[in-house]
Amino acid sequence: MKKQVAILALACVAAFGAQASTQYNVRGTVYETDTLFHAMLGPGTSQTSLLMRSEAGRQMYVYYAKIDLTNPYISFSTVMGKDHIAGTETVRSMSERKSRPGARYFLGVNGDFFYTSGNTSRGESKIGIPIGPCIVDGEIYKANTNSSYTQFALDANNQNPIIGSTKFSGSVTNAAGTKINVGGVNLLNPSSSNRVIIYNSHFFSGTDLPSGDAEIAMRLADGESFVFGKPFKMVAIGAPSTAGDMNIPADGFVIHGQGTGNDFVKALKEGDEITVEFHAKIDGKEIYPHTMMSSWPNSLHNGEVTETEYLLEEFGTNQPVTAVAIADGGKTIMFLTIDGRSPLSSGARTTEIADLLRLLGATDAVNMDSGGSSTFYSSSLGVRNVPSDGSERPDGNGIFAVYTAPDDSTIASIAFVDWVAKVPKYGIYRPKFYGYNKYGLLIDTDLHGVTISCPESVGHVQQDSVFFGDGAGDGLITAHYGDMTATVPVQIFGDGEGIKFKNDSIVNDTYRDYVVEVTNTVGDITMPIHSSVLTWSSSDESVVKIDAETGALRGVADGEAFVYGTIGEFTDTMKVIVERPTAHVMPLDPALDVSTWKITQTGGKNAVSTAHGDGFTYTYTGASGRSPKIVLTKTVRLWSLPDAIRIRFNPGEAPVSNVVLGLRPNGQKMSYQTLTPDTVIADKMIQLELPTSLWIDADDMMNYPIVLSTIQLNMGTSTTGKEYTIDFDGFELVYDAVVDTKTGDINGDGVVNVSDVTALINKILSLADFSDAVCDINADGVVNVSDVTALINLILG
Repeated sequence: MKKQVAILALACVAAFGAQASTQYNVRGTVYETDTLFHAMLGPGTSQTSLLMRSEAGRQMYVYYAKIDLTNPYISFSTVMGKDHIAGTETVRSMSERKSRPGARYFLGVNGDFFYTSGNTSRGESKIGIPIGPCIVDGEIYKANTNSSYTQFALDANNQNPIIGSTKFSGSVTNAAGTKINVGGVNLLNPSSSNRVIIYNSHFFSGTDLPSGDAEIAMRLADGESFVFGKPFKMVAIGAPSTAGDMNIPADGFVIHGQGTGNDFVKALKEGDEITVEFHAKIDGKEIYPHTMMSSWPNSLHNGEVTETEYLLEEFGTNQPVTAVAIADGGKTIMFLTIDGRSPLSSGARTTEIADLLRLLGATDAVNMDSGGSSTFYSSSLGVRNVPSDGSERPDGNGIFAVYTAPDDSTIASIAFVDWVAKVPKYGIYRPKFYGYNKYGLLIDTDLHGVTISCPESVGHVQQDSVFFGDGAGDGLITAHYGDMTATVPVQIFGDGEGIKFKNDSIVNDTYRDYVVEVTNTVGDITMPIHSSVLTWSSSDESVVKIDAETGALRGVADGEAFVYGTIGEFTDTMKVIVERPTAHVMPLDPALDVSTWKITQTGGKNAVSTAHGDGFTYTYTGASGRSPKIVLTKTVRLWSLPDAIRIRFNPGEAPVSNVVLGLRPNGQKMSYQTLTPDTVIADKMIQLELPTSLWIDADDMMNYPIVLSTIQLNMGTSTTGKEYTIDFDGFELVYDAVVDTKTGDINGDGVVNVSDVTALINKILSLADFSDAVCDINADGVVNVSDVTALINLILG
């Protein structure tokens, strides 16, 4: 049995290698196609993401799902925005609102084109009304016959899917045997004809039709339901009226007559019973739709692409598109979306999306509303595509695959998030995992506690869950979670020829170790690699020391040096700038000279700046001004790796609201950080502190050095003519690595005495571990016997 599993696993690797890049010929254009994502999302439901690129430079991002209709835990449902004929809602919101235990709307796409303007005579918005017919769980929201539109429909058992143009027909018959045709359900502004129109409670509060034609309120007779294909009975619950815009009962109907249908309705009276028949046919075949969604065009029919390009001429050429399709003889439903209106994805024409669906196995397809409406949503993974509006557009309706099994949060199977691990030589791969319940629903998108194993021919496993690709060729990585396992094919690329350092230079502070970050790039795949595969050296070990095997470096003293990493014939170089903070708090602008700062103000005049100690005093006369503020401008490179920036000032009576710091991490985009005092009390010192870790990744050496550009005080309104004084006492940097203690207090007991001499000697003899910063009494960058002498002199005064 184990031998069979191994053979199957190797077969999977070989098959994957063939599928990693596939060619698709779509309407005469050949696309090299890479599979970016493939996973199961629910029972019998897979989702795949493709990147398709042609030789001419055209590129499309494609997202599609295949849903197994034969799976007992899958059904389908349409959703109307806000469960009303009019109303818009994002696909995400529809999913979240409709989901409940035993019915999780876990996968969906946008639906029909819809009205984007208009109101009824009562002022009710028409925005969101679908263009074509729509049936939700057997409830008709709209049923009109229009050969321009196409319907996707399923019966009450979620079987017999069909795509085509539906012909609705029906009749109503009174007790006397008089029969009249039914023209549709919930029609807007129906054209005059010899027929009746049925309105139900999914329409507006009234029929929104003018006076003249007769209308009558009805309800279903006891025990009856509105069904397709067989007679059912209704009972009149009022008298006919020609006033127009009749109220629609909350649990009933209104029959509206036109032409001879007008006479039919007028002849009815309260309590009369009528017999209704309503039918639907596609291509002459009677259907019994429980779920129906409309749109246009029918781009794929019986395996042939239909010529529908002319239908999109008014929208230009390629667009974001969404389609619903049928495959496998009606056993599989497909959703597909292609991004467009983007430099990354060009979109497609109706014939192209149809041809691609045909290549993916579909036989019939209808395009949904496209453009900014195109949305492909998964409840577990969110919006899978990139809507061209930049965010989801609220739509009139949507269609969903629904999980119908009981809710279950127990992990029963696992899978790798990646469907292949492409690892450059020496690359480090940290896989993530999906967890599924016993019915196949994805319930955990970042499962922890999984360990991995692999053959030594391709690599090694570190820390139970990290793959180190120091081997060659192809193999399988196996995941273990309890008694569950999963595998992913792994491919090791190249021989390390794409190795380079992530950073050209870094800043170090002598307190923090930094393992040089190294990457390897093969083609379009870049991955971190383990620094231990290189041999390391420093150009000046008095400035920077680096472990020859691990690549971990630490600064020794202020200065600059280079570190070198070598593997085979490859060597890369990184500059290390060592800047050692010598105190827990150091000035942001050493030897501050107020004349080097540019100070501007609105809401004040006659400003004067006067130096005092390590700060300066700013005085001004209050004046009117729009958006009052004081802006201090100077480009200051911050020393080393500060853990926080501290601003200390006494506002006097100045109405300071908050302080905004303009900061730029290592040449990157400017970042503006707002510091707001808890309270502002006149003539009381304010101290504000901005931790570095709150606005950048403080552990990433790529973010240093940091440059400060502006300190802006946003003000309230000053009293015109009043004198104000602000004392800026400190612009400072905080370094947590340097302990804030008394100089010479080695053992931290709060006093400096002979016991600290003993502690310092133990430090030098490696019998105790005190901070270098505390023990370096003479601040020469090293801890040795000269610091003992300095400490004794300090104690003796």
